[in-house]
Amino acid sequence: MEIVTVISIMTAVALGILLWNRHTAIRKLEEDLKWQRDANMQLLKQEPAKNEVHACMEPLNVEKIAEAIRTEGFIPETDGNWVSFKVQGEGYYVDANRLPLIFVIKGYGVDPNEWEMDLLREAAHQMSDDLVMVKATFSDDGKDMRFFIAARDRNYESFRANLTSYLGILEDGQRVMNEKYHKMVDEKREAALAAKPYSPQVKQENKVLS
Repeated sequence: MEIVTVISIMTAVALGILLWNRHTAIRKLEEDLKWQRDANMQLLKQEPAKNEVHACMEPLNVEKIAEAIRTEGFIPETDGNWVSFKVQGEGYYVDANRLPLIFVIKGYGVDPNEWEMDLLREAAHQMSDDLVMVKATFSDDGKDMRFFIAARDRNYESFRANLTSYLGILEDGQRVMNEKYHKMVDEKREAALAAKPYSPQVKQENKVLS
């Protein structure tokens, strides 16, 4: 009986050790699997960020220009290498024909019957000389005027970061040109009145491009 009892005890102990080792192995496997799942989740969370950074650093193209404009809250329309959009009802264009050099443009129709064209051209010329980044040009028939910026943006992130500044610079160019134009008009009117002091004075409103 004693031998049988000893054998039973030894068998129970061996079985217990075997079960414990198996339990320990299962626990370790579960922990390894949990760690792997957590690691995979972290990779999944990081992957979009890597893709976004990679996309931001890709060379600029028409699609990325439109995406940057859309991200800033405007609605872009593409036509070949041109992207157009509106800000508060005013139209802007991006000419992407010579990337990475881009041209951001704001255009207006000009009625020669409503403007003193010689003074308007002189004011545009002076503004272009005085301001570094923004210039103004006229179409061959003189009926269209464009303010534009030439800039070098190599990727989406750069263009998006600079877009608001480009729009502000165009607005500054327009404001400076208007001020110069109206000053010239006033000086011309005063000179005419000085030459003919008895001529009736006609009040004229200052025009702005629209």
